[in-house]
Amino acid sequence: MKCSLKCVLMIVSITVCLVARSNGDVRQCRVGDMKWHNINEVELQITNYGSIADCIWPKNSNHHYIFGAGIWFGTIDSLTNDTLVTIGYGPHGGETEFAPGLHTQDPMSSSAIIYMYPDPWPAPPDTFPMAPQDIVSQQDSWCCYNDCDSNYHVPGDTRPIGIEVYQTVYAWDKPDVVDMIFVILETKNVSENYLEDCYIGFCADIDIGNEAAPNQNDMNGAIIGKWYVIDGESLWVDDLAFQWQEDPEPGWTEFSGVIGLDLLQTPFDLEAGQDKDGDGIPDQYERDSSYYADNLPPEMWDVDLDNVPDWRDPSQWPQLGMTAFKRFTLAVEPSTDPDRYMTLAGYNYLTGEYEPYDTMPTQPDDQRFLLSSGPFNLAPDSSATIIFAIMFANWMGIYETPDTALVEVDQVAEDYYNMYWYLYTGVEEFSLEEKRPIRLFVQPNPVRNHARITYSSCASGNVSLKLYDILGRLQRDIFQGYQPAGIYSLNMTTEGMSQGMYFLVFETPERKQSVPLVIIR
Repeated sequence: MKCSLKCVLMIVSITVCLVARSNGDVRQCRVGDMKWHNINEVELQITNYGSIADCIWPKNSNHHYIFGAGIWFGTIDSLTNDTLVTIGYGPHGGETEFAPGLHTQDPMSSSAIIYMYPDPWPAPPDTFPMAPQDIVSQQDSWCCYNDCDSNYHVPGDTRPIGIEVYQTVYAWDKPDVVDMIFVILETKNVSENYLEDCYIGFCADIDIGNEAAPNQNDMNGAIIGKWYVIDGESLWVDDLAFQWQEDPEPGWTEFSGVIGLDLLQTPFDLEAGQDKDGDGIPDQYERDSSYYADNLPPEMWDVDLDNVPDWRDPSQWPQLGMTAFKRFTLAVEPSTDPDRYMTLAGYNYLTGEYEPYDTMPTQPDDQRFLLSSGPFNLAPDSSATIIFAIMFANWMGIYETPDTALVEVDQVAEDYYNMYWYLYTGVEEFSLEEKRPIRLFVQPNPVRNHARITYSSCASGNVSLKLYDILGRLQRDIFQGYQPAGIYSLNMTTEGMSQGMYFLVFETPERKQSVPLVIIR
């Protein structure tokens, strides 16, 4: 039977204290810092010890959607072959194995807290040189935690790995993003060891309302990659986990919505000497087009023309994506490091079978799930990052299935990520004309059948979007007309077009932007 959030926090606190005492540590124990993101319709309670403690949607409704969630990180010890997994949230009892602050800090330090704009903000750069100083959203937060203190590990589990996690959360109160919030988890290897076969994941006990027996009725699933057709548009969705229920929630005045977690960025799939996409460019120098490697020096490579050089632009690097989606329940869940590592790696820990995606429909139950990405190696002082959006939508009576309700919300989240939080950066009110130039983004590129084009303009006016071949001949007049300043997306089919290179040109009265586009068959 489930206990309340207060009970979970008590368990965490007691566990930490008991473990500390068993190691002869007589210091005072504390749970850590907790704060609410609440600038838009998503109320998210974050911590500085690896867990998300609560989530309510819509704002002020008291409709709870997350009972608890947190980061998981696993590796195989290169000397002993032990499987090591550090968890930010154990779905059975709310356990966490992370301590607040840097590994060099006392976890009870006055600076080992959550920094949230406007106060306290920013984190002191002399203590946290990796912490952001500038504001991106209307409600930024940043904190860090580490797994290096054995006093914080669950009794009986294996030793710490030696990692720090830098957590950043963005939230906007803008009409198109009021039902979502963005989380960035950067994991850094602060040990002296080379971490091999690493996996990074996010484990969630998503409870829509009351899931205590006999009310357990949640269902979940995942979209590895799928085209949806909505209002005549083909929309691509991938790396998305979601949860819903098909029965009314007692005490709620309206039917519950669907919650989704979309992995927007995962560790990079780069290996020196390999060429995974076969474009003639070694992975360590990967770019979208060999044209840039052949004709321009590396310092000028900016394939998507977003003013971010490719060598530090994650949109230009191949990523691992969601390599596993595993579900479990209160009765059957991985509770040891070996079982957790197998789950992160996409195995059924009970049978040993490789079953990376549990996407078949489930029976209603108290469902939990883990989405993960890997494997990858992590050298000392290097980092791996996942970025995901937590999003919500109403679906009953609107769409036939709950996943369809998330598609357009997911596209907005993808657009914000692809544009690197660009258009609505900062909290100061100033005219759009003062912001940066227009931007143009195509995904995927190369294109086989369909491409999603995202573009932004900082001023209202007549705009055009056209596709030319390499000889400058117009091939498609994709859009012409008046548009207010903002971010826009549309889909283009390549049906009837020949394989080869083209140029997509976006033009406003003041500026023109172009990107190369490759069509393959």
